[in-house]
Amino acid sequence: MIKLSQKYSQDEAQALVKALKEGNQLAFSIVYKTYAAQTFSLAFKYLLNKELAEDAVQNLFLKLWLKKEEIDETKPINRYLFTMLKNDLLNTLRDSKKNIYLLEDCLSMVLELEDNSQNENLKQEQMNIIQQALEQLSPQRRKVFEMKVSGKYSNQEIADKLNLSINTIKFQYSQSLKQIRATVGELSLLLLYCMM
Repeated sequence: MIKLSQKYSQDEAQALVKALKEGNQLAFSIVYKTYAAQTFSLAFKYLLNKELAEDAVQNLFLKLWLKKEEIDETKPINRYLFTMLKNDLLNTLRDSKKNIYLLEDCLSMVLELEDNSQNENLKQEQMNIIQQALEQLSPQRRKVFEMKVSGKYSNQEIADKLNLSINTIKFQYSQSLKQIRATVGELSLLLLYCMM
C-alpha cells in the first residue's frame, strides 16, 4: 500500500517507485510532495533566481514522469532525482556562460552603431532598447552589471563592495547578460534589419 510519509521503509520506497514506473499518478504526487521543496532549495542555491529554480523543478518532475520506466527500483528515488537535477543545473549554468559571449558581441554591436550612426531616430531607439533592458534587471543585478561593464572593477572588487561572494557576482552578471539578451537581442536584429 502506498502512503504519504516523509520517511519510507525500503520496501515502501520500492513499492512507491514500482507504482510510479507503472504510471500511478498517486505515486507521482507522493514523490513530488516529498521532494519538491528539497529540489527547489538545491536549484535556488545554484541559480539564485526563484523563477529559474521553479522552472528547474518543473522540468525535473516532467522528466521524471516521461522517463519513469527507466527508474531503478532498487535504488533510492531521491538519488535519481538529485542526479537528474544536478545534470540539468550544470547544463543551465554552462549554457548561460556560452550566451554571455554572444550577448557581449550583440551589446558591442549596438553600442558601436550608437557611436557611428548618423540617424538620430535610430540612435535614440537603440538607447531606449538598452535602457529598457537594464530597467528589467533587479536592483542588485543592475548594480553588478553596471559595475562590471564600467570596466573600473574586477569581480573581486565588486564582491567586496557589495558584500557578496565572487561566485555570486559571476552568476549575477551572467544572468544579467542572459536577461538583457532576451530584450536587446531581438530588438537589435530588428534595428539591423531597418538599417539595411
